[in-house]
Amino acid sequence: MKNIILFFACFSFFGTINSNAQSVSDQIESSLSAVVTVTVEKTLPAGKVLMGFRGVIVEEAYERSLVLTNAVSSGSGFVVEKNGKKYIVTNAHVVESASDERGSLYVYSYNRKKYEVKIVGGDSFYDVAVLEFVTPPGKEFSSLVFANKLPQIASRVYAIGNPLGEYPYTVTDGIVSAVNRVRDGVTGKFGFIQSTATIIWGNSGGPLINESGQVVGINSQIAFANSPDGSVLLMQQINFSLEPILAKRIVSDIIEKGKLSRAYLGVEFKQRSEIVKTRQGLTTGALIDNSPILSSLFKGTDASTKLSTYIGWGLLKVNDNEIRNMEEAYGEFEIIKPNSQVKLTLTNGTTIKEISLTTTELKSANLEELAVSVLQKIPDVLVDSNSPQVKIYTQNKKEAGYYLVGGGSVASDDLWRVTTLSDLGALLRIYGLRGGVEYIITSENNFKQEPQTINHFFSDRNDVFQTMLWY
Repeated sequence: MKNIILFFACFSFFGTINSNAQSVSDQIESSLSAVVTVTVEKTLPAGKVLMGFRGVIVEEAYERSLVLTNAVSSGSGFVVEKNGKKYIVTNAHVVESASDERGSLYVYSYNRKKYEVKIVGGDSFYDVAVLEFVTPPGKEFSSLVFANKLPQIASRVYAIGNPLGEYPYTVTDGIVSAVNRVRDGVTGKFGFIQSTATIIWGNSGGPLINESGQVVGINSQIAFANSPDGSVLLMQQINFSLEPILAKRIVSDIIEKGKLSRAYLGVEFKQRSEIVKTRQGLTTGALIDNSPILSSLFKGTDASTKLSTYIGWGLLKVNDNEIRNMEEAYGEFEIIKPNSQVKLTLTNGTTIKEISLTTTELKSANLEELAVSVLQKIPDVLVDSNSPQVKIYTQNKKEAGYYLVGGGSVASDDLWRVTTLSDLGALLRIYGLRGGVEYIITSENNFKQEPQTINHFFSDRNDVFQTMLWY
């Protein structure tokens, strides 16, 4: 009797798999008409900007290869709809170097039709950008929707995109390995799904979809590892996509406001670590501060009134969530919405205090104030606050000034265009967790002169590495 039961159980199991496989294939093929190849044909001089079709689709999508002769770079994207209008979602890093000129950005549909698009807005921290059609979209486009919840661990997912810019509508499958991953780097640190659905250069910005054809992630990053011989290895089974609930919020805000709406507290935190010498060079060692330390406040905020006597105190919790480092603090602050309440738990080592604050919305004026505050901490640097472009003097106002035109990291080729104090404030918020930033300056008297670099380490000691968080 046990054998008979086992036989029927196996028969039912295999029958279910075959049925689902067919329906999943239909879902994936129906999703192809919402996926596009994004191409950049004109770029900025330097730096990046802080930023029922089944049979027909398959036949046309793979009939011929795309001709991307004029493309300087390319990536992937997908169509969503809001208020009856179609938009393209992609990664910010796919389009951040595109020129503002007409004829700079295009997308290709599955039947190789080319459409001009323009940038609505983006968010460089989460690596998301939204594009708007300049050429009215054709009837061949369908649209995708974001899933309303995180996928389950080990659930099947599929990545669609144009790897290497040569293989459009490539579909790879895998499982969800983990959720809520934190990624290294200056952008996109929180809210990532880890999956085994292989992605590569050119897949960036494409959708990660579930078996129902819903978007469960925006494909963004690949994991790398250093081998014993020093070479860098691509880890093809470790891939990252921005999770759907956060992605949907970001896309919606960008469409409505041109940017992600963020809360503003007016607080500055720092956290220090030892710098240790090794055979390979300098590296960060043990923490000096066991938690982020409240180091400064910005005027005119609820925090400046309620936290003025708590400078030097450590941050233990944000809204009852334990905080151990700056990344965790940043992650909790990113969840908070403008014009809401947030509770901070602080300690001086012996006493613990809970303080409730009211947030406002982050504005350009807040970023400008941050930029001036940070620049003024650099020895022998004065800021010309009356200049429409960021202008500094390196010794005294009698000496010729310098325009700050960019910033980031020269060594890692991660440079961003800076034209206003607001741009600089946004860049500093991103680079605070890196412990320093390089400013690219050019002389106001000789624009043909080779740009110079100012290294700004946030620590004032050579043996201490100090990260910063401004929120």
